[in-house]
Amino acid sequence: MGRWLTTLLFVGAATSALGQDGSATFAATLPGAVGDVSRWQLVIGSFETQTERGSYMLYVNPARSALYQLMRYRVELLGSRSPEEQQRGAAERVAFIARPGVREPMLCWERLGGGAPAWREIAAGTGEYVLEMNVLMRVLVAQSAARTAVP
Repeated sequence: MGRWLTTLLFVGAATSALGQDGSATFAATLPGAVGDVSRWQLVIGSFETQTERGSYMLYVNPARSALYQLMRYRVELLGSRSPEEQQRGAAERVAFIARPGVREPMLCWERLGGGAPAWREIAAGTGEYVLEMNVLMRVLVAQSAARTAVP
């Protein structure tokens, strides 16, 4: 119970800190297909390069400790390289590996604005999906660099 409470307080403080600097706010709910991730480990961070800045929340399922099974991220592209990237926007995206170990595309959604958050699925195999997977890979590279940086 004590560990769970400590984790909850840490997540709350980190999420609050993300919201204070204006770089990202994440939805209070996730797409229905994701399910309950309340007991999963959480890695939170942000990054900025010359071409993009963003924030992320990466979740590790305790049953699969070496895998980010759920990835939430917001990335603003500062120097768009293509017309598709210019239209992308900085809305929250969610990528989810529904069945780890099964060779199939990740599920991917974009958060739609408005009152209560709604989620629009980004269909696998589309140009939009390919663009999103490229952005997600850059988020993961930024997280890896931050994790291995010498203090």
